Amino acid sequence: MVGDGWASLTALNDEMPDHDHGSTVDNLDHGFQVSEHLECWRKEYVRTGLVHPNQLIDDPDDVDGHMKVESIGETLRAGEPLPAVVLIHQPDERGHPYQLIEGRHRYNAIHREGWPLIFAWVAHVSCCGGPGPDL
Repeated sequence: MVGDGWASLTALNDEMPDHDHGSTVDNLDHGFQVSEHLECWRKEYVRTGLVHPNQLIDDPDDVDGHMKVESIGETLRAGEPLPAVVLIHQPDERGHPYQLIEGRHRYNAIHREGWPLIFAWVAHVSCCGGPGPDL
């Protein structure tokens, strides 16, 4: 874990703006009944293999997606840091307790490059001492 305290998604976004912030907020609202103001977030390094693989690009015709992933892979190989991906921790999901909310191409690049850890903003809703949904 990188940060000790809880933060809101708004605070994390103020610290390092996410160009997909609106989409992240929508996904949290509709999928998890969580607002961007709920202080349930921590900055963490998560084992890449614990992120559910349902967001891995497996469509060979997704040329744009594969190109984005390769470009991000070049960034990783150059040793440059990437912005955090956005995850939600779901400890009841055995084997893959983290679900990707935002950052699909970054996640795919890190997975393809074989990096053991991924830097993430992780929502802990009703787990790990985090609060329950607020919407």
